[in-house]
Amino acid sequence: MNIIALETSSTICGVALFMDDKVINKYEINKPKSHGEKLPVIIKNLLNENKVNIADLDGIAISAGPGSYTGLRIGTSISKGLAASNKLPIIPVPTLLSMNYNIEREGDYCIMLHSHKENVYLQNYCSGRAMSEVFFMDYRFNKNELVYGFNLDSLNINFVITPPCVEAVGLLAIEKFVVWKEEKINEVTPNYITSI
Repeated sequence: MNIIALETSSTICGVALFMDDKVINKYEINKPKSHGEKLPVIIKNLLNENKVNIADLDGIAISAGPGSYTGLRIGTSISKGLAASNKLPIIPVPTLLSMNYNIEREGDYCIMLHSHKENVYLQNYCSGRAMSEVFFMDYRFNKNELVYGFNLDSLNINFVITPPCVEAVGLLAIEKFVVWKEEKINEVTPNYITSI
């Protein structure tokens, strides 16, 4: 399967190109508020460097949230434009699930992504499996809790740095393509979890 994957749910802006189910090139930068400027350029450069046209792809994978409202909106808008002009499906990939992709841990832990102030997006896991829905909450650290997350420095908690990863977005999209692909691209919306 040939897809391009986009990660824009946090300060990370990433694009990965997959051909025959394997990542052949990727580019990620961690720079806040740069997605609108950088994402189109990264996509164009990655495709040109690898001599691939959007029409050669089977779909476009996006990190679907939760995460940065602006980042998710930019990623979704660009993916819709590319998909519409080439009649491709979009494959929305849950952000926290993609963050979990490379974690090899037995037992309980949680994955968190900072939103703003003391607010985080949190999902509980056990041995790689999601055990809860995603919560948006004012987080108070439990010292016995094992936390994997990103951009949590301002919360003054111990955590294992686990940034959103565009390669994981693409691999999950390929794995779940039949189930997650959305051909009615106007129905694709980011998962903006905002109520406590």
